[in-house]
Amino acid sequence: MTHFLKLQNLSILLALTLLLNIQLLANSGRLYLIMDNIYILIIVSIALASLILFTRILIKLVRRLEASTWNLSLYVLWFPYLALFTYVWTRIVPAPNEAAWPSPAVGLLIIALTFTFPLYVFIVHMVARSKQRTT
Repeated sequence: MTHFLKLQNLSILLALTLLLNIQLLANSGRLYLIMDNIYILIIVSIALASLILFTRILIKLVRRLEASTWNLSLYVLWFPYLALFTYVWTRIVPAPNEAAWPSPAVGLLIIALTFTFPLYVFIVHMVARSKQRTT
């Protein structure tokens, strides 16, 4: 049961990693109105910092997992959490008007980011397993 809960915690962290980056992309128009021309630097620095921070945390947590075939469920368990968190986020912080909605190009970037996210999970999983001690 503890292994299951650890997998769920990792899935929630993975979903939060992607959610943060998606929301930065989706709300870039609002950030532009607030910060003017420096918003690109802010978005990129926050996205990279969160990606590095979450990656380090995820690697440490994956290393603590015992080897099991259930660990492969991490490749898909993050998706329901991402859908749930995105739904909750859009209900808590709705777009004030249609002008604040992201453009279709941003939507395509978000779709590409979501489809390539399992590759990120694979890389984190393999790096964590390569750093694990063998007996």
